[in-house]
Amino acid sequence: KQWYQRRVAITAGDKEPVKMLSIGAGRGQFETRLVREQGLKLEYIYAIEPNTVHVPLLETELKSLGAQYDIDTSLFNKEFEFDEKYGSPLFDFILLSHCLYGFEDPFGAVSHAIKFLKPRGKILIFNVGESACSEVYAYMINRSDPNIFNSSLTHGDHTLTATKIESYIRDTHPELLATVTYGSCYYDVDEFVREEDESKRNDDLITFLLQAQYQKLSKEARRDVYEIVMRNSDVVDGKYFARHMCAGIIVSLPSKE
Repeated sequence: KQWYQRRVAITAGDKEPVKMLSIGAGRGQFETRLVREQGLKLEYIYAIEPNTVHVPLLETELKSLGAQYDIDTSLFNKEFEFDEKYGSPLFDFILLSHCLYGFEDPFGAVSHAIKFLKPRGKILIFNVGESACSEVYAYMINRSDPNIFNSSLTHGDHTLTATKIESYIRDTHPELLATVTYGSCYYDVDEFVREEDESKRNDDLITFLLQAQYQKLSKEARRDVYEIVMRNSDVVDGKYFARHMCAGIIVSLPSKE
């Protein structure tokens, strides 16, 4: 099982239908996996993803859940508001998975997301850990389009860490309960590692880490990425799996009752 399956339990105890807000939904693969692994009875999901390249794949994933859904390509920030046709929606679960790095004001985005949380609801934030993956993320920042990443990545010591996010929530939202846990997710990179033709190496992990289409990178960059993946991989049952160190922050809003 993945690390978050063992340590991050968000399932509603009463098994009632739930509504989810996903901010920075990407291609929706994590959302669908989370719903199924946690046994959520999903009634509705509102997915925010400004990268229109991801939208067709995101829609395919959301359709597979069999719940009602909407996709919004707006940017989420502290000025974000839902279209008036949605009224003032509140959600049982809010997900921010590896998206805060790209926010100009990541803490403001977290505070704004909290406004849409139901009593007894939970926010699940996935983020890089304290020092884990520093090599991969440093490479990602240096090689990626500067318009994608900005000063939100350089809060004093060049990392937007889970501890900083947790501390911010505790200091500014005392009504919330926030806990953080760390662990590794593993990505199957066997095909990528074993491909001898460098020009054909392409993997979802690489696209994710570099926030760019791998085919557009130089031969030098391809070699750099290959070596990084090899240094951060384990062989399990004869297959290569890359370790991706993460932190999960669970934020809950207790009932006022």
